[in-house]
Amino acid sequence: MTLVYDLLFLVFAILSIPKFLLRLNQAEDWIDMFSERFGRFRKSFDDQFSGKKVVWLHAVSVGEVMALRRWIQLFGERYPDWVLALSVTTPTGHEIASKLFSDRAVLFYAPFDISFIVRRFLRLIQPKLILLMETEIWPNLISQAARAGVTVGILNGRISARSFRRYSFVRYWMRPIVGKLTFCLVQSEHDRERFLRLGMNKRRTAVLGNMKFDQIGSCDRHPKSFAVILSGAAAQDRLREGSRTGSFGPSGLRMTAHDDELDTSTSDRLVIVAGSTSWNEEQLLLGVFKRLRQSFQRLQLVLAPRHPEQISKVLRAVKAAQLPVQLFSKSRGAEFCPILLVDQMGILASLYRRAHIVFVGGSLVRRGGQNPIEAAVFRKPLVHGPHVFNFSAVYQALDERDAAICVHSEDELFQKFKVLLEQPELRERMGNEAFRVVQTMKGATMRTMDFLSRWIRSDEPVQTMVQS
Repeated sequence: MTLVYDLLFLVFAILSIPKFLLRLNQAEDWIDMFSERFGRFRKSFDDQFSGKKVVWLHAVSVGEVMALRRWIQLFGERYPDWVLALSVTTPTGHEIASKLFSDRAVLFYAPFDISFIVRRFLRLIQPKLILLMETEIWPNLISQAARAGVTVGILNGRISARSFRRYSFVRYWMRPIVGKLTFCLVQSEHDRERFLRLGMNKRRTAVLGNMKFDQIGSCDRHPKSFAVILSGAAAQDRLREGSRTGSFGPSGLRMTAHDDELDTSTSDRLVIVAGSTSWNEEQLLLGVFKRLRQSFQRLQLVLAPRHPEQISKVLRAVKAAQLPVQLFSKSRGAEFCPILLVDQMGILASLYRRAHIVFVGGSLVRRGGQNPIEAAVFRKPLVHGPHVFNFSAVYQALDERDAAICVHSEDELFQKFKVLLEQPELRERMGNEAFRVVQTMKGATMRTMDFLSRWIRSDEPVQTMVQS
């Protein structure tokens, strides 16, 4: 069976060569990325694990990395004698992880899921525990770890309806792999049921909630605040003062006692932030924005594409629509620009903090919708499309409490934006309700850590502990 998985992975790898080369091009450390994915590391790498108790934690990209902030902090506090090995797959995930966890974890690119590469890496770091975030079901990694007697579990597990349909086609091959997982800690009952149908043992599965809700109160510390761009030169002066004093606001941005001058509430601008958008959505948003500008002259649209490779295409589309546009990396804040195109990663939470309305991308096209939690944390009214299967439980709760609005067409999006722009009291009411929704769903990170703590300190079988 191992040979079959190796052959299947090689076929998958060959088909993915263009995407892999694109990621190499995006990575500043592309040599390290290339070698690490093939299981080759610098001489000093294995020295960090020699004689240590090691937990290997795998998170694919930015979303999973951001969800781990609180968990990694707690783990470091409880187990300072353990080494945390954190692997990612994408350059953007690596960039964010290096900013957040460089002093708390050994960061590297995950080796390809080929049996001899996985075996060599397991011998190199000798982990006691492997934790895979969300839906990272890698057959050779799980099989080789089980063969070596290493515990492997899923954290914050989820399987969307779309992903489950795909897995169903290979359910026969998936069942023995999923059955080798020691435990599976999932976000919802729907996720639990899907893991069980793929072959997970019922006694080893527990619903602990979504760790992404615990992002409340934390945010990226990006050196360039969105407030600078929105509020001009005076804000820049305040931001420089904050840099000298070293004071930070609740979002992690440098602030002073006069932070009110940085806020968009003191400006006559109205800001719509469209986060993690897909290509067809961006074209639609530009059409809606042109119509809205007829009524709102000081309206600003902040476009944050989901993938960096989209930026050049979006830039051409904005110029073709004859709209003024500025890249985030080159903006100075002295002048108002109707379209701001975000060409940097890891700053979306800062953008949400300064928005009047947030559109959550990936939802008007069949991408499943992106994470709405960060925007809700900052008490922002949310607008999204109907395709939200990646975070269905979250969107359902937000919609039921009138904290979010679901739209199905360009005209409906225009109408809902217009109503929200005209009614600040409605924006405030929806934003406050969104915050209350996510507050009620907090706690998964602590529950997950408590479970793992009991396992680390106990010889009791994991499946018994999940059931208890």
